[in-house]
Amino acid sequence: MKRPVSLVASLLLALGMAAACSGATVGKTEVAGVCNSKMGSAQGCACLADALEKNLTPEEFTRVAKGIDENKRYSSDMLPSHLSNDAKIGEVFAAATTSCFV
Repeated sequence: MKRPVSLVASLLLALGMAAACSGATVGKTEVAGVCNSKMGSAQGCACLADALEKNLTPEEFTRVAKGIDENKRYSSDMLPSHLSNDAKIGEVFAAATTSCFV
């Protein structure tokens, strides 16, 4: 009887730890890192991350950072389409890209 309880407890502990790890904060460092891997310019990517953080609300920046981080393996586009279709985010991203890479 004790064995199934300990197995269930172990499973719940493992799931809780996995959930805590997946909730890690994504921010400027990750945005610049993904950008650098796609664009190849550490200076331009640091500029982009700074511009995004400066011109978006904290909530918008968090959404963008998470989207960029989650999208890094699946697409050549840095910004996922659901975010680039948001008028404000798309505009800020385009302006930041232009000012940091042109």
